[in-house]
Amino acid sequence: MPLAPAPANVDLSKVKALVCEPSLPIRQGIRLALNNVGIREIMEASTFLAAHQACKEGDHDFLVLNQEIEANDSTFIMRELRSGSLGRDPFILTVMLLASREEPKVRSAIDCGPDDLLLIPFAPDQLMSRLRVLVERRKPFVVTHDYIGPDRRAAPRPGATSATQFQVPNPVRARGTNLPRDRYDRLKQDSIVAIGIERIKRLAATMDWECNALTVSAREGKMTPESTYRSLLKLEQVTTELSNRVAKQLGHATETIDGLTELCRRLKATPSNVIFSDIETVTQTSRRISGTYSSR
Repeated sequence: MPLAPAPANVDLSKVKALVCEPSLPIRQGIRLALNNVGIREIMEASTFLAAHQACKEGDHDFLVLNQEIEANDSTFIMRELRSGSLGRDPFILTVMLLASREEPKVRSAIDCGPDDLLLIPFAPDQLMSRLRVLVERRKPFVVTHDYIGPDRRAAPRPGATSATQFQVPNPVRARGTNLPRDRYDRLKQDSIVAIGIERIKRLAATMDWECNALTVSAREGKMTPESTYRSLLKLEQVTTELSNRVAKQLGHATETIDGLTELCRRLKATPSNVIFSDIETVTQTSRRISGTYSSR
């Protein structure tokens, strides 16, 4: 079967690709497929550390990433990329390779934010067909408190509130159509800011939800050390990210948020000793914070 042609008016010879795959034969097959559609600048990483380093330092447009490298879960790398904590471009076009059809593996891959999935073994033309579609019709991004990436839904669930969609830049298409780099960088930065603000709102809403759950559980006498620990851990994680984002993106002081993080951390250390007044303190502080950021 002939390889899928490059999209019309897109010169893939300018595209920079990164292939993170432990198997040499698979890497060779991917390289050949990329070469056949004009992509020549290809970096390879066969270990988890090399993959992480390449994603951190590289200026790539297209990423092929195996879900598991040396028994390490590469969804961690994908989440870091999409959150903006790793690499130069959170919108790198990505196909994730899976070796298993098991539902937990597939769900984990979907939930880390790649643009598409491809099951091993695959024909070279399958990968190139995915790339062609992604160059022409990339899905918009959505943001929740624990996800940033392409919209995962085929269609909205009945009665569900539609998530805000963000049309993010496509680095492969930009490179292949000679979009000026400063123009692409402006588009990228605009999307980073918009997604960052939405993430802040989602984190603030999650704080309210967790505090409400804690309060209801305490009032109904259903608190257990395990459930209290889980809620406080979630609040600690959410407030830590919220503090980082509002400081970096909005330039706000974070003493109140950091104080809540420390309070959750302290209470979490002895969850069996948490009493209702502790929950009230956490909830009141959380509401002051979420009131500032949930409707920005």
